[in-house]
Amino acid sequence: FQFTTGDKIEVELLVDTSNDYEYMVLEDFKPAGLEALQTRSGYDANTGTFIEFRDRKVCFFLRLLPQGRHNYTYRLRAETPGSYSALPAIISAMYAPELTGNSDEARVEVREQKTTEP
Repeated sequence: FQFTTGDKIEVELLVDTSNDYEYMVLEDFKPAGLEALQTRSGYDANTGTFIEFRDRKVCFFLRLLPQGRHNYTYRLRAETPGSYSALPAIISAMYAPELTGNSDEARVEVREQKTTEP
């Protein structure tokens, strides 16, 4: 993925489950060079989850995760030029840590925004 400094990025996490689960945590590690647009943690009525914005990651705490496909999103801004790794997102049961799943790793490149001289 390639971005320019100042770009706003919507991160979409898709969770597909064949069973019903309770008390799950979905953790997405932010790539270096990108910062969350929203920094205030709290309850999201749209998804029925508690979202926590941390320095290194964004966590979604899921009280109920019914069978099916679910979509969780948040927004980032590209800030620091460079080439970075987006580590895999991890979902796990809070009280049964052996129950886990993860996504793939991705490469992220942030380029400096070119300015035009007047």
